[in-house]
Amino acid sequence: MRAFWWDGFWANIPETVLANYLGLYIIALGASTAKVGLMASLSSLFAALAFFPGARIVEVFGHRKRIVLIFGGGLARIALFGLALVPFFWDGDKAIWIVIAIVSVRGFAGYFGLPAWTSMVADIVPIGMRGRFFASRNFGMGLAALATAPAAGIILDRYSGLGGWQIVWLITFVAGGASTFCFARIPDPAPHADVVASETTEPRRNFVTDILADRNFVIFMAATLIWNMAIQAAGPFFNPYLAHNLHASRLMIGFLAAIMPVASLAGLLFFGRVMDVRGTRWLMVVTGLFIPLLPAAWLFVSEPWHTIPVEISAGILWAGYGLASLNMVMVMAPAEKRARYAAAFQTVTFAGAFLGPLIGGAIISFVGFKAVFAFSAIGRMLGTLIILRFVGGGEPREAPAAVTLSAGRRGSG
Repeated sequence: MRAFWWDGFWANIPETVLANYLGLYIIALGASTAKVGLMASLSSLFAALAFFPGARIVEVFGHRKRIVLIFGGGLARIALFGLALVPFFWDGDKAIWIVIAIVSVRGFAGYFGLPAWTSMVADIVPIGMRGRFFASRNFGMGLAALATAPAAGIILDRYSGLGGWQIVWLITFVAGGASTFCFARIPDPAPHADVVASETTEPRRNFVTDILADRNFVIFMAATLIWNMAIQAAGPFFNPYLAHNLHASRLMIGFLAAIMPVASLAGLLFFGRVMDVRGTRWLMVVTGLFIPLLPAAWLFVSEPWHTIPVEISAGILWAGYGLASLNMVMVMAPAEKRARYAAAFQTVTFAGAFLGPLIGGAIISFVGFKAVFAFSAIGRMLGTLIILRFVGGGEPREAPAAVTLSAGRRGSG
């Protein structure tokens, strides 16, 4: 469990840089805003294509730890090194398309192993302490993000041109390697007894048939699709808006990105206990009703520092929503079907993340940034209301299970 805690800490360093600076990197190579949206869409598309094959491989062959290390801990981390090499060999449009290809491959490799990761994690952490443990793990990930975002901004401001970017990508590659090393130290435990019993007595149905038979989960996935389309319609464009419309420096962008992890630390300490008492669905709905206010607040931002209260609110609210999001799948899924339920949920998540930037890029091209912020706020509210009205489950009948950060989350987005 200590190795798993440190795995999360080191893993969040590259994730923080990618979430906050990848769009600015491709712009530094000469890309347009439309290319930023295309890159985010293709990354999400390739991620969405990975989940069901990843879940199928786990169910047929097992070897959960090996799958995670080869794909998420191996190929996806090597892609970070590839981002540092691009300026050495290419420039102009060719460099832009190479980066888009690397990010897309990373999306597939990174999420191919997620069903195996989800299944394995459910067996690593004892049920009685999952809520506390994952709040602690996310706390550590928040500390990593707190240090990483401004540090990357300082490096990029200190070293002009593409040299600063190469330094940042090399650092993220090393941090990703540390995460892989920590995860490699975790033994792959045997599945719980109820999983083994079910696998030996119940015939496996087709993935799609199995998922569609669960009406409650289907409605939850529909709400998830709407939610993530709305998230990613605006998500890739907050930092480009700060840089080019509000003229924020990279250091300022890094400082603003660090505010959210600080606020999330307080949120994790509070919401970890709340979820154990009130239930996963309750926490998801309550935080989900407030999160739409975050992109709406960007309609009134006219200076970079105006986003500070937005980032503080985002840190607190997203801490609660992050604890609830994947745990909602864990409490809705039968124990023996966690891998396929997680695959279905993540496929829908990234399908929304694929469509969102395309919609957002089109809205920005024809109307402007503020229109996409309004669109994002409305879509998020609609997704939450569907869960509130039509989705059951997620009650506090067991301690929280595995948690990952929502793929669509980006700062105050």
